[in-house]
Amino acid sequence: MKNTNKNMMYTFWSGAILLCLALVAVVLVFTNAVGNTHTSKPKDDPAAAVTPTPTPQVGKTGSAKAEATPTVTETPTPTPQANPIAPIQSSVALAQTEDKGSTYVDQIYFLGDKSLKVLQSETMLTGKDAAKQVWVPDTGSLPASSLDTAKYKSPVTGNNVPADEICEVNKPAYLVICPSADNISMTNAEQIKSVYTTLINAVKAKSPNTKIICCSLTPIASNYQYEDITNELIQKVNGWIAAAAESNSVKYLDMASGLVGDDGFLPQTYQDGDGMHLNAEGMKAWMTYLRTHAYP
Repeated sequence: MKNTNKNMMYTFWSGAILLCLALVAVVLVFTNAVGNTHTSKPKDDPAAAVTPTPTPQVGKTGSAKAEATPTVTETPTPTPQANPIAPIQSSVALAQTEDKGSTYVDQIYFLGDKSLKVLQSETMLTGKDAAKQVWVPDTGSLPASSLDTAKYKSPVTGNNVPADEICEVNKPAYLVICPSADNISMTNAEQIKSVYTTLINAVKAKSPNTKIICCSLTPIASNYQYEDITNELIQKVNGWIAAAAESNSVKYLDMASGLVGDDGFLPQTYQDGDGMHLNAEGMKAWMTYLRTHAYP
């Protein structure tokens, strides 16, 4: 009986030990298998690389948004355009003086276009000869290219009279020649020199003591509608007029530089609607420049 009990105890403990060993073996196998699941991909396998998740940017509202760096494009600074009307450099150009007033103006006879009539209608001429100081052709226009043949309607008799006869009869102390810009696209430096020389010599022959002033063309306003006349062309022709004055030993009045605005055009307040001729306000500015750039 005792031997039977001993055999049963031996069998029990042997089974228990074997069972424990089996359990330990199972645990070790399981642990090794779990560990291998985290090292199954080789280091140099591209698929093993983990792409990092970009960190979103948070705007002012707290919402996440991806923002690309903006490209800054620099706007080039525009080159300022030069004013087409600039002072003409000439040895015979009249320099600025004190305002000589009506005493000086009352001694001047004017040859020009219809704009000059404003001098009388606005009572800018107040001397004893005011009624006959302004001479304008019947057409109201006085192209620079036709000064040598132009005739002027007499404010006294109504007759058409050439410039030299006007000066022969009236013997003015000063004669201001004020052509218009009409037809200047069809003229050239040689023609301007020729017609001015012819006119100046004719006046000097009939009235040698009359001092002659060749006035520049005035600039056009921005609303002038025709493309054949520009302020660039006016500036060029004014250079020819100054050269003609110099070659004939008479004075040049650079009226254009006195009337041009900062934008390179005749101010709108100075033009009478067509963009070329001067209104009353323009003629007042014209007269001021004349009085402050007097013959020495």
